[in-house]
Amino acid sequence: MIKVLLISDIHIPKRNRYDKLEKINYSQLDYIIATGDYIEEDVIFYFKSQKPIFYGVFGNADEYNIKFSLPEKRIIKLGNYNIGIIHGHQAGWGDPSKLIQRFNNIDVLIYGHSHKKDDRVIKGIRCINPGAFCDGKYAILEMGSDSLSLKWMQV
Repeated sequence: MIKVLLISDIHIPKRNRYDKLEKINYSQLDYIIATGDYIEEDVIFYFKSQKPIFYGVFGNADEYNIKFSLPEKRIIKLGNYNIGIIHGHQAGWGDPSKLIQRFNNIDVLIYGHSHKKDDRVIKGIRCINPGAFCDGKYAILEMGSDSLSLKWMQV
């Protein structure tokens, strides 16, 4: 079983603090997927210093250094799944039906931007928004060889 932290819209230091990030138990996770709006680059360094492997994209509110060092979107392969990762500002307030059109051959879309948690299937693609971490929301995705399970979390 692969365990993945899904996190978005962190907004440190403007609307959030590092002590909230420290409440997550990273030792039980295999990967971190972060969909942007970290605001300051030190948040990325924080994630990269944890045990799980970090995959991230930049958001619309991120500093220049973040936009320079992370892609706007990416596709990763975890287990049997192709996962598309994007912030969501590319389609209004993060409309997953428009965001999936920006990818080819994905099984799962992870996005943010709207600050609203969401989990639905569109055209056979599971679309997940973990909500805004600046509001204390995130999710844990558990991946089996042929199953996905999502747990909504709150700090």
